Amino acid sequence: MAHTHPTRRHLVRIEVHADTLCPWSYLVKKSLDKAIQAFTRRYPDVEFEVLWRPFYLYPRLTRGTNKLSLYHKEVDSNLLTDMIQAAGLKHGVQFRLDGTTGPSRGSHKLIALALQQRGPQFQSEVVEKLFRGYFEEGQDISDHAWLVQVGKQCGLASSDILVALRSKTASSSIDEEARGAGTEREVRAVPSVTVQGRVRIFGYQDPEVFGDAFEKLRMTDYA
Repeated sequence: MAHTHPTRRHLVRIEVHADTLCPWSYLVKKSLDKAIQAFTRRYPDVEFEVLWRPFYLYPRLTRGTNKLSLYHKEVDSNLLTDMIQAAGLKHGVQFRLDGTTGPSRGSHKLIALALQQRGPQFQSEVVEKLFRGYFEEGQDISDHAWLVQVGKQCGLASSDILVALRSKTASSSIDEEARGAGTEREVRAVPSVTVQGRVRIFGYQDPEVFGDAFEKLRMTDYA
């Protein structure tokens, strides 16, 4: 009787350094998701593990900051240019800049909690909801009540979320990791996508750019 052997699975690990205040980080998630979906359809033996890591674009930002004024001042109005709006429309994203904003530390705590309790795929769902709420629905990334709501919608316990948001230890951990992105990982701007610890792709890129990187790594690693 012949024995059948299961197909060998190949794991591709990706780390994304991003800030929930960064519009390009949102769009790179959309682009990366599309690239992964297309690649796994082509190569069913490949699995992806995507981990989201913190970075602070505006470490001194205070709560209650007007969103529109922030992006006009800090990004020199780039958020309103045809380029980013066009990139958004390619992914079905229509940016809104109404309401207020503040420091992103709490959102990074929630993202870290999601990974710790439920794993990478669940973390990605939380990241998606945070980006969509902030950039498309007018939510405030520093509003703890909204962060709790996002976490609960994704299945986290509100008590665990509140503990994380209020924890000074969690704050120190996130701050240290965000600093380490620059000092140890040499991440100077976001988004920054690192594939298999070897290939780093900076800034927003179309899905084809990620697909080409995956293809080259596949040829190198699995030839």
